[in-house]
Amino acid sequence: MGSVTREHGSLRENVVAALRADIIHGRLEPGEPLRTEAIMQRFGVSNSPLREAFAQLASEGLVVVQRNRGASVAPLSRAGAHDVLRLGALFLEHVLRWGVPGYTPGDVAALRRTSLDFELAYRSGDVATAYAEADRFGAALLERCGSPELAHAFRALLPQLQRLVRLLDPFGYLALQGSLQSAVVAAAADRDAESAVTAARSVWRQVTRAVEDLGDDHFGA
Repeated sequence: MGSVTREHGSLRENVVAALRADIIHGRLEPGEPLRTEAIMQRFGVSNSPLREAFAQLASEGLVVVQRNRGASVAPLSRAGAHDVLRLGALFLEHVLRWGVPGYTPGDVAALRRTSLDFELAYRSGDVATAYAEADRFGAALLERCGSPELAHAFRALLPQLQRLVRLLDPFGYLALQGSLQSAVVAAAADRDAESAVTAARSVWRQVTRAVEDLGDDHFGA
């Protein structure tokens, strides 16, 4: 029984991870129907783990499930984007304000290594790896924020944030990521939470403006 349950969970997580990536990276467009039969064939799964996968993605704000109409990719709206970015800014400030004062030299060294890996990928033009390293840097901040509930809430919002920033010019966005990481590492070495928060606010304002400047073709009504 245990092995069957684990296999079922693994199938569900495989579907969730793949569809999440397709939505975040724009391979599945806003409003696009998620055809049950096609997805079952693609992943070799039955209806049960697929329903659970849709429910998980709906909880992340990436999918809309409607009774008798099936599932579709969640739409994007300017109002929704503004709300997600505003909440993300609030979460990030608290992650830094609560976490940075407690950083150890080992924590700072780990962040610096991740930041250097990001910088190497960015400067070499490896966009996919740079995004992955940026996500790893963010995950490290959450792990050290000192509040499991705050980390849980931020992780729940991350798929929607990632979906929005993937709409931006990658090199412009990643340049902002690099400046944020440098500022956070420097502030963390001094346990200076306020300097980290100030840098985060500046970068977040620029990201928000970039999303606001996107054309209407990215958003619905």
